[in-house]
Amino acid sequence: MKVLFTFGGTTPYINRLLEILTGKGIEVTAVIADGASAALGRCVRLNEDEKQYTVIRTPEVRNRLSGKPHFPALPQIIEAQKPDIVVLGWPYFLDIYFYRPLLRSIRKTGAKLMVREIPYQVPPFKGSTAWFRQHPVTDEDMNLLSRGLKFKMNSTVLRHVRRYIYKRADGAINYHSGGPAIISTYGIPKEKIFVTYNSTDVEALWAHREAAVKAERLLPENPHRVIHMGRLVNYKRFDLIFPAIKKLSERYPDTELLMVGEGPELENLKALSRTAGIDDRIRFTGAVYDPELLCRYMHESSVYILAGMGGLSINDAMACGLPVICSADCDGTHVDLIQPGHNGYIFRQGDAESLAEKLMDTFADEKNRRAMGLNAYRTIRDRINLDIVSDRFIDAFHRVLS
Repeated sequence: MKVLFTFGGTTPYINRLLEILTGKGIEVTAVIADGASAALGRCVRLNEDEKQYTVIRTPEVRNRLSGKPHFPALPQIIEAQKPDIVVLGWPYFLDIYFYRPLLRSIRKTGAKLMVREIPYQVPPFKGSTAWFRQHPVTDEDMNLLSRGLKFKMNSTVLRHVRRYIYKRADGAINYHSGGPAIISTYGIPKEKIFVTYNSTDVEALWAHREAAVKAERLLPENPHRVIHMGRLVNYKRFDLIFPAIKKLSERYPDTELLMVGEGPELENLKALSRTAGIDDRIRFTGAVYDPELLCRYMHESSVYILAGMGGLSINDAMACGLPVICSADCDGTHVDLIQPGHNGYIFRQGDAESLAEKLMDTFADEKNRRAMGLNAYRTIRDRINLDIVSDRFIDAFHRVLS
């Protein structure tokens, strides 16, 4: 079976997923941008190592009709590669409507078309105005995008474009169980929508987990150390994290926040921590890509928090046995990962007081906190990891072809 994917670039977890699919007998071709991709966020790490699958780099430009990145040469690539399945991710699947040679090339080769989408900012086809009021869209700097006549017109057009595309798709892939209810409103039957889940390369972490446990400590022992991992951008909602940490420190004076990551907001966050009066409670480590070092930082922490957008870091934290506290408005992965009170908590969207309450609940009972951490580890081990994710991709491919 030959499957062609499109990506702006291959992140480490995508690279590992494609390697596992290759090892399970799928002939993988990844079409990626030749150079920096406008489809990726700032400071996103890409995997530049030699791949175990076919990589085709091609120029990425803006489609003059959609205004989104696209690959002009993709139709020719598909006709040359002759895949059994073409999997188009956002925003490249928009070319099914805005770049008609693409659909013609897929039909010409007889390939099946699958759309791979992250559904967390996709409204249902009907009732989108009310949906956007409850789920506002922002950029990484927390600038509100979902307002004004222009946004309403663009979102209306996009909904109809999505419906055109999904009605022509042979299958759709998304990564959380709430996705099918939304995607099916665009005209694709639910039986053609496949939930694959999402995961980082937790096996790489597990390979170093035992060494991390036995290693000499990196940091002083602290039972009230909270860890955050991710890019330092505003939509991670540090404006909620810092007040919650300050509130927590009133009950636990040794409270500490470990910030693992890099990004454009580093200096602003240092200034914000001083303004909040908690700069002596925060450690900035910078970016950490070494899985053993990452494991050691997590092993020396007690709970992981994600206050804003994101999701894959939840998998890493749970894989290393940390209970997770995340917001109800992260990217949707929490829907299938977090069982409140069992392996973590979900706090009210945009509410620093709610985040502080969940932190206090977590630290109130040390025995229960450790039990939640063990349950978090078992969730990843038994239910959601790259081996299981790859099997779900393969099952979706077979069902589409049959």
